[in-house]
Amino acid sequence: MDPDQTLAFTPIDHPDPRVHRIGFDLTHPYVEQCWSAVVGPSSTLLLRRISTLWMESVPARIEAAELSRSLGLGAGVGERSRLANTLSRLTQFGLAKTSTYGEGLDVYRQIAPLGSRQLARVPEWTRTTHEQLFGHHLEQVENLDQHRSSAATMSARLDRLQFSQQSSNALQHPGQAIEL
Repeated sequence: MDPDQTLAFTPIDHPDPRVHRIGFDLTHPYVEQCWSAVVGPSSTLLLRRISTLWMESVPARIEAAELSRSLGLGAGVGERSRLANTLSRLTQFGLAKTSTYGEGLDVYRQIAPLGSRQLARVPEWTRTTHEQLFGHHLEQVENLDQHRSSAATMSARLDRLQFSQQSSNALQHPGQAIEL
């Protein structure tokens, strides 16, 4: 990787529909408090930085050397540099994949909770934090699902009521067309 090389970070949806449902946004505290024990601090910081860069442009583009220095990894951007290792960890642990359009990464907008093998290797504090944050997150997902279900039910009721009123109006005024 050249120091002047521009890296592109493109947000993509996770391929697993379960992660769409229960995954964590890159800005969620779970990323820092749980995933950092697996991917390390520089990869965690990079995930946070990418979501900030997306606020400016999508895909986010930044020179490799500038990114490396901004993460505190030094100016080196070679094949065995700390930046290269940081990028590699994101793909190795399924948080991103190599970009299909050149240099950089396609980064998943949502990340999965830690798996059982990962949880077995992290410190006790991280496991406890995982249980707390993931439990709370699942409650929020469940509440959102209930809200969506209630909203869908209410919408269906309103549709039936509107149809019923239109049918009633049509019977009262048989010569008028029904507006939809």
